[in-house]
Amino acid sequence: MKRLSIVVLAGLPLLLTVACASPSQLVDLAGAPSSTAGPTHRWAPTSACANTNRVHGNEVVMVDWIDFVQLSGTQYIAGLDGQVPPVTSAQLGAVVGRVRCQLSALKFSETPGPNVDGDAAFLPVGTEVHAVDGFEPSCRVAARIDGANRVYLAHHDVGGYSKAVPCGKTP
Repeated sequence: MKRLSIVVLAGLPLLLTVACASPSQLVDLAGAPSSTAGPTHRWAPTSACANTNRVHGNEVVMVDWIDFVQLSGTQYIAGLDGQVPPVTSAQLGAVVGRVRCQLSALKFSETPGPNVDGDAAFLPVGTEVHAVDGFEPSCRVAARIDGANRVYLAHHDVGGYSKAVPCGKTP
C-alpha cells in the first residue's frame, strides 16, 4: 500500500545554515558547486530540483504550491494579496531573473528543502522575470505566462505569516 503525505508550502524560509548542509548540497550563489565554504563566498543549499525525482519505494509527498518565484533571496508571490492591478507588456522593464526550476513539475518522496533563487512553483524553466515600470524590483516583478503578464509581490515573514513588502510607485 502506498503511503501518502500531503505538505502545503508557500516556499520555505531559508532556515538552514552551512553547518547543516553536506558539501554536496553547497553551491555558491552563482550556482557553482563547491565542497568548502570559503570566507569570501556566501553559500546556500541547492534547489529542490537537484534532489528530486528520486521517489523511493511507495512513498510520495504531495505538495500544494502557491504561485511564487524566488530571486535575489526574495520570495515573490502572485494572487495572495487580493486584486493587484495587471500590467501591460509595455510596462515590463528589464529582465531581473530567469526560472531555473519549476517545482510543481517534480515528484517528491520527502518534504522538499528551502527554495533558492531561480525556483518557481508554476513558471516554466527559462521564463524571464521582469521589473515592472514604476516599481522597484525589490517589491514587485512580473512574468509572462499563458499569454498574460502575472504580477508577483515581494513577501517577508511577519509573525509566522507571509506579508507583502510595502512599496509605492517610484517617481
